[in-house]
Amino acid sequence: MPLYVVPRTRVWLSEEELAAAADCLPAVSDQVSEHVRWITSYVVSEDDGAFSCYCVHEATSPEHLQAHGDALMLPTDAIKPVATTLAPA
Repeated sequence: MPLYVVPRTRVWLSEEELAAAADCLPAVSDQVSEHVRWITSYVVSEDDGAFSCYCVHEATSPEHLQAHGDALMLPTDAIKPVATTLAPA
């Protein structure tokens, strides 16, 4: 499956919202596992205290990835296919 990065800006406004979303992620990911595989998410704090994230997924198509975000009620700023991966030697 192709690899994608999905930026999501100002998704959660508090740590409580972030924790609630984290509780839902495994169940929803299990439901779409045939088409979407969640690899990892990097959550960053914004200056105003909100949280954004950058999610890394494998997916059979951008449409399935969009449906995954919709099921979680997460905004999808973009769906970017990964061109290559760089890592330290």
